[in-house]
Amino acid sequence: MRKWIVSIMALIFAVVAVPRMRAQTTAPVTPKAEKSAESSKIPDLSGDWVADPKRGGIGQSLSIADMGGKNKGNEGDIPYQPWALAKTMSETSSTAPGGNYEKTTDPQVKFCDPPGPAKIYMWPAKTYLVQTPNVVYILYEFGPYWRPVWLNRNHPDDPDPTWWGDSIGHYENGDTLVVDTVGFNGKIWLDQMGHPTTEKLHLIERYKRVDKNTMELDMTIDDPGAYTKPWNSHRNFTLSTSGLFYGWVCTIEEEKHFYDNLGTPAFTDPTKVPTPDPSIH
Repeated sequence: MRKWIVSIMALIFAVVAVPRMRAQTTAPVTPKAEKSAESSKIPDLSGDWVADPKRGGIGQSLSIADMGGKNKGNEGDIPYQPWALAKTMSETSSTAPGGNYEKTTDPQVKFCDPPGPAKIYMWPAKTYLVQTPNVVYILYEFGPYWRPVWLNRNHPDDPDPTWWGDSIGHYENGDTLVVDTVGFNGKIWLDQMGHPTTEKLHLIERYKRVDKNTMELDMTIDDPGAYTKPWNSHRNFTLSTSGLFYGWVCTIEEEKHFYDNLGTPAFTDPTKVPTPDPSIH
């Protein structure tokens, strides 16, 4: 997979310049009078954040009990509806145990469909948060993708279904960004295992910087169309000091080139370190 270095300043300019048409669909939310001064404080979430595999980052599954995906369908903490369990078991991952890149049913790998705001954290790529008074932009190195989190409005009454949904947010306790997302199209997988979603998905994310070099993300997955009750997941991130932010451009050709030269050898023989193709940058 080729990597083109993308200027972070250019990315910020691009996302800030995008017309805010969807923000105009509803009236701004009036701040609650009883909101405390502490809850209105804005935490600093800036920096290049990379998932920490040693502390609950990357992984194959959103299941906290089975992050490696070894017990697919029997994780113990995912409350499947019968059809969702059957759907999960019918899917073929490209990276998880028992997966097969050539036969995968993962729409992100097969068609470069957007992965959505949960599965995006299953890749070893950076995340960058740009905080402004009215919107937080979350920039993803993988894709590259970006999503706006609107701070001063409600969800539209009838949001157009998309892979990323409609996200609104607020700050809580002076240290946490709470992101509330609805309006999904039901096409995304939650993770590499193929856990399905429906248009009823309601995702809550809580981003908290616990110290200078660590950010935690707690997620609540509430999809009554696929699961019998809400369930939770967690990811950890560490601050990168490399100073580089790449753009991992997703095309079907590049995906196959990457897996043929790096992915497949690594999956079939984990003791063997593959020699990178010199044409991959």
